[in-house]
Amino acid sequence: MSTAKLLISGSEHFADMLYVSGLFVPDAFIVVGLEHENNIAWHGLLSPLEVDRAKVQSKLDEVHLDTVWHDKAKNNGWQRSLSTAAAAFLQAHGVKNVTVPADFPFLYARELITLGFEVSPSPASLFPERVIKSEDEIIRLTHAEKLTAQSMLKAETFIAACGINNDGLVIFPSEHERAGEVVTSEAIRAVIETFLIGQGAVPSHTIVACGSQSADPHDMGSGNISAHQPIIIDIFPRLVASGYWGDMTRTYVKGKASETLNHMYQTVFEGQSMGLDMVQAGVDTANIHNSITAHFDKQGFKTGIANGKQGGFFHGTGHGVGLDIHENPRVSSNGAILEQRMVITIEPGLYYADIGGVRLEDLVVVRENGCDNLTNFHRTLELE
Repeated sequence: MSTAKLLISGSEHFADMLYVSGLFVPDAFIVVGLEHENNIAWHGLLSPLEVDRAKVQSKLDEVHLDTVWHDKAKNNGWQRSLSTAAAAFLQAHGVKNVTVPADFPFLYARELITLGFEVSPSPASLFPERVIKSEDEIIRLTHAEKLTAQSMLKAETFIAACGINNDGLVIFPSEHERAGEVVTSEAIRAVIETFLIGQGAVPSHTIVACGSQSADPHDMGSGNISAHQPIIIDIFPRLVASGYWGDMTRTYVKGKASETLNHMYQTVFEGQSMGLDMVQAGVDTANIHNSITAHFDKQGFKTGIANGKQGGFFHGTGHGVGLDIHENPRVSSNGAILEQRMVITIEPGLYYADIGGVRLEDLVVVRENGCDNLTNFHRTLELE
């Protein structure tokens, strides 16, 4: 045996490690994939704190106490570290060549190379098969998106119940304990995130961006909510139990939208509908993105720099979602061929500093002749 795959990290925030181990571990540990006759056996080396739990709960083929391998490394005269423990394990199994993730820690790689191992980085994930979801994964993603949609409904219902004062600011509804106070992005975010936490999902930088803030796609939003202005709400929580994500976006106006904003919203609505209709196995995602861009151009919404600021549609149409909130495939001008059971977003948007932003996002499963929409939530602009 001469080659293996090697990961050294925690699994809380590294999707490849969570994917292969099926176990949440906050601190770095070692996983080795020993290759033999086109098969890989996955071995985990874990600390006394984690090893017994891993033997019961993990997906790994074999689980070992890492103390044994730290001791073997020490006997070899090597400095104690996770990389030397991994080296001792690899040496014992006749491995000299390892493939590691593209973002494998440089310190560990350097130590392995110093010990005589050949270390080759993978160009992307060690598990390219992650782009194709199992039906079990789709069930988990469906649950995550259901909670996401329910939290969006909480926000929508709350905003609809609010009032508008003479200064054009949105105020808490009359029956609320803070009746008459100005509503903020933070208050709407609290409505969303309180619900999600209670349902076993962890919200992450939920976007509630109003007015000019909505023209910056990743501005979380802060401060007062104004009437008659776009409010982009983008919610992407992670399930505590499994680590899978939901993702959806809606754009609202409390009150009346301007004619220009209405036109912009209708254009994005049509663009998203076009993109959703195009999703099916075998389609090049570049065709989806380019078709939406052409529609926006035809409607007069050009992309480019105006007054020193980027405007128009200047991000991709979508991305894969799974154990990472952004993963392959990408729905963009770079292109990727869709395959059955990929899970992607379709989220076109338009952004102009003098108008604000509009974005609509749904999460879908690619099927042979179309897609299953996991978001399954209405699209409404004005909340009077």
